[in-house]
Parts: sequence; C-alpha cells; structure tokens
Amino acid sequence: MTRSAFLSWFHPDLLEDRLLHGCALWQVITALGLPSEATPAPTSWPVSEVSWFGLGLAVGSAKADQQRPAVFRLGSRSLQAQLFCLLDPSQPSGDAADPDPLDPDQWCYWLVPFHQLHPERQTIGVAPLIRAHGAGLRCDQLPSAFRALVSP
Repeated sequence: MTRSAFLSWFHPDLLEDRLLHGCALWQVITALGLPSEATPAPTSWPVSEVSWFGLGLAVGSAKADQQRPAVFRLGSRSLQAQLFCLLDPSQPSGDAADPDPLDPDQWCYWLVPFHQLHPERQTIGVAPLIRAHGAGLRCDQLPSAFRALVSP
C-alpha cells in the first residue's frame, strides 16, 4: 500500500484547508530536496512561516476554483518573501483532472520578495499574481528560483 493510498483511505478529503496546506509544504520540501525534519508540519494555515536557505518565508496555499477565484493571505512583512502555492488540477496540460494535492504536476508556485508586493496589501488573487509575476513555476523550477532569490 502506498502512502497516497493510505492517506486517501484514512482522510479522503485532502482538499480540507489544513491538509491542503500540509500537502503544499510537502511538495515544496520534496522539490527542494530538504529533509522533512527540517520543516515541521504546519501549525497554522493557509499561511505558515518557514526558514529555508537562510530566508524567512511566508508560505500560502490555495486551491483553484471555477466558482470563485483563489485568494492568498499574505504573511508577515518581517519576512523576506512569500511562496504562493496553488493547487490547480488543470496544470500543466490544460485538461481538467480531479484535484490531487499529492500530485506535484497539479501545483503552481510564485516566489515573490515582499518588497515587490504593495505594503498595504493583505491578500492577493491569482490574476494579479500572474499579471505581476508571470504564469508561475512548476515543482522542478523551484530549486533554481530559490537559488536566484538567495544569490541574485
């Protein structure tokens, strides 16, 4: 039995906010090759704070929804950047699939330094993120994005 099969059996609603956020963090630490013990399980959601590669980061998660656009809450401005994690089952092929937060291909990311976000902004939607920062990153692009942020 695989871990994903166990999770699907034990808690079939991985789209519940707390579990979705945990899945988002798991996808990122897996993509970055970090040991899981380097990042404790989140105690808050949909935004949590982590420290990776010497950067203080807010990590926010959301799920794409056709009925209403996904909106991310912003983390503390005392941190250097925010990583926005969007579960979007239409990624990457454009074919709508059942949402599966354990599938890394269904996630899209934006790594944005806080100085690039309006200081009074409390939330941001996907459309403004795309307008300001492009279509987003795939899991395999995260390591180079982090390297660029750490060593510009």
